[in-house]
Amino acid sequence: MAAGRRGWVTKGELMNDSVETRSFRPPSAGSEPARPQSDRTDIVITESRPNELLQALHDAATPELEHVFANRAAEPTDLVLVAWVAKEAVGYLVATGHAGEAVEVWEHAVTPAHRQRGIGRTLLYELARRSPPQATIRVDPAHQLDLDRIADYYTGCGFTHATAEDELWATATEVLRATGHGLTGPRGAPVRSLLGAKEAGVVTIGPSATVAALVALLNEHRIGAVLVSGDGARIEGIASERDILIGMGRHGVAVLEHRVQDIMTADVVTCTASDGIELVMSLMTRLRIRHVPVTDEGRLIGIVSVGDIVRQRLEALEVENQQIRDYIATGR
Repeated sequence: MAAGRRGWVTKGELMNDSVETRSFRPPSAGSEPARPQSDRTDIVITESRPNELLQALHDAATPELEHVFANRAAEPTDLVLVAWVAKEAVGYLVATGHAGEAVEVWEHAVTPAHRQRGIGRTLLYELARRSPPQATIRVDPAHQLDLDRIADYYTGCGFTHATAEDELWATATEVLRATGHGLTGPRGAPVRSLLGAKEAGVVTIGPSATVAALVALLNEHRIGAVLVSGDGARIEGIASERDILIGMGRHGVAVLEHRVQDIMTADVVTCTASDGIELVMSLMTRLRIRHVPVTDEGRLIGIVSVGDIVRQRLEALEVENQQIRDYIATGR
């Protein structure tokens, strides 16, 4: 087995066996890309880190290969997206450079039982919307794969197969156009309108800080959750009052001396500033979460809470009610 860049364990069969190559064909000129028949609204994407969960997920997606994540030290700039269906992790994508002009996809896998459901396309869509519109996304930068075997799948997702250079590439905008249909759900006002009404900046805490320091930070800012980040830009997790209570249930008051990374939620549901508030509200309701971090081209720019959304909805209702009262009073 060949060793890839920075310790990745790779093999030419990896993506051929893991992506949904039988589900899609390149579109004919002027036609819409092929779409899976199943509804993708039950697919939830989180940002994560290489860990035991992803190692097990890789085994499920490509059982004939050795562990990928066991032989690689994660870097803070890596983007790891995990796809979930009914609380089960069913696919993932790993990319580097997602905040710059060149994005490289090193891993893209879906478990066999969940292929042909559009999960691979959803992962590509989520990568593209976290990247600058003009960024170039390349698959298999180490040239480990037989691209002829996977070209049909990726050209159906907006990629160009440059046979002379033996490359698969697309701009983020092209991937969004090919994979984004029907994924965002109801939009409404954008999330950035919520951020404008909040104080600038995001409260974060380092993963090696103590839980006691986390409690003090929550009390200081009178908030219910804090994003975990070593540099204030890359999300490593989220720690809430609920996580503290779960930790106390397991370890008692001794949990206050534990590190934040020991109790935090590592797989974080995020949104972008351009996502609709209705979509975020739907995610919160469906997943029973109260806080959703906001990213822009892969970097943390804010966080919205259920309180922010309720406040916005009440203000919108008040405006509508005032318009109705004015109409009744003036007759126009």
